[in-house]
Amino acid sequence: MLPRDVELPLFNEDIEGDARLCEKVAQLHRRFLSCRALIVATPEYNGQMTAYLKNMVDWVSRLAYLDPKFANPFIDKPLLLCSASTGSSGGMAGIAPARALFGYVGALVLGGAVCVPYADQKWSEIGYMFDDSFEGYIAASVARLASVAAVPRT
Repeated sequence: MLPRDVELPLFNEDIEGDARLCEKVAQLHRRFLSCRALIVATPEYNGQMTAYLKNMVDWVSRLAYLDPKFANPFIDKPLLLCSASTGSSGGMAGIAPARALFGYVGALVLGGAVCVPYADQKWSEIGYMFDDSFEGYIAASVARLASVAAVPRT
């Protein structure tokens, strides 16, 4: 889902009861709840995940506090973190705060992450181009996520 698909104001408890905002957040909540697993990909900005991602999680995670009919959509949900940057870290610095955030809201954040260094140099007219080794790492990471998602949880 892209930022233009969400368009939420910065989280503020003073406005979280607004009916129009609650409906937008409820739509996002349903999308997260319907997933067996999540792949969260974010660029790294100044060593952090994007404010957009943090803001979206803040809004969605609050619904259960406002209305008990909304369960926590992140609880025990397998989650793979991915990041990219134009530098050598591949966005790794932004993974730590994202891991903390999603762990705090109850997701099962997989160890490891898919981080793309020099992402601007990997782009071509047909999309991202990686060497076979990195393609294999991505495939193995997604397969691990699918395996964890397939395990029934109580």
